[in-house]
Amino acid sequence: MKNKYQGKTDEHLYFSDIRRYYDENGEERISAPADTHKVISLAQSEAYKRKVALKDRGKVWVACYHEPIRSVVKKLTLIEAGAIIKLLPYLRFKSEGRLINEGKPLKQKDIQKVLGRGKKATSSILNKLKKLGIIEVDKIETSNEYRLNSGYHSMGFVEKAHFTKLYQVKTREIIENLTISQTGMLYKLLPFFHYERYFLCANPNEKDPEFIRLLTREDLAVLTGHSRETVSRMMNALCDEGVIMQLSTAGVEAVIVHPDVMFRLNSETEHTRVVRKQFEHLRQHHEQRNQIKK
Repeated sequence: MKNKYQGKTDEHLYFSDIRRYYDENGEERISAPADTHKVISLAQSEAYKRKVALKDRGKVWVACYHEPIRSVVKKLTLIEAGAIIKLLPYLRFKSEGRLINEGKPLKQKDIQKVLGRGKKATSSILNKLKKLGIIEVDKIETSNEYRLNSGYHSMGFVEKAHFTKLYQVKTREIIENLTISQTGMLYKLLPFFHYERYFLCANPNEKDPEFIRLLTREDLAVLTGHSRETVSRMMNALCDEGVIMQLSTAGVEAVIVHPDVMFRLNSETEHTRVVRKQFEHLRQHHEQRNQIKK
C-alpha cells in the first residue's frame, strides 16, 4: 500500500492535512493531525526564533542595544567607551551579566589587567560606567563583582529593541591591535550601524536604500562628541585594521563596517558575502602595498 506522504517534499509534508475553519462562535481555528504536528503559541514561536538567532552562524555575539548606547555616547570618553568593548568578551551565557574569566568573576584587579590601567584610572572608569548605569556592582564579602546592565548589553537572550550583534572572537582579535581610545571609537559607532547595508548612517533601520542618510566624519564628530580631527584619526586606525571601509565618490562619503565585526540580520545574504569580499580585496591590497614599501 502506498504511503500518502510518499514522493512529497518536506514543505508538502509540513502542510499536509492542515486546515482552517471557523467554530460556532465565528473564531478562526487551525486543525492538524496530532501525530505529525503540535500546537505552540505565537509567543513561543517568536521565543524559539530568538533562541535560534543566538546561534548565528556558530559565532558568539553580544547584543548591543542602540537607544541606550546612543543616549550615553557623548557622555563617555573614548577610553571609557573602549573599556566597555574590552569587557564585553567576558560576558557568558546564563551569567546574568556577570563578567567572568575561567569560571571566576572579574574583580577590580582583573579588570585593571584587561584595560591595561592602574588602580586609580580603573576605579575612575568603573565609577563612571556605574554612574551611567552601564555597569552594576555587587558587594560580595570584601570585594566587588561586576555585571553589565542587560539594558545596554546582553548575551543568551535579546530584548525587543533594535540592537547590533558584536562578535566576540573577531572583536577580541581586533582590539589586540588597537589602543583603548581607538577601541572606544568602535563602541561609539554601534548605534549607527545599518541593519542590512552595513553603512554608518543616521537612520540605521531604514528599509529603502534610497533614503539612507550616510554619516560623514563631521556628522560622526557631532554625534560622538569629539572633534573632526579626533574622529578622523580614530577612523583611519579602524580602517587600517580592516574594521571599516571608507569610501568617497563624487563628493559623497560612506563608511561600511565589516559584517564579521557587526551584524544585525538573522542570517547572511548575498550582499553580506559581497561586502566581505570587498574587505578581503582591500586587505590584500594593503598587504601588497606594504610589501612594495619594504
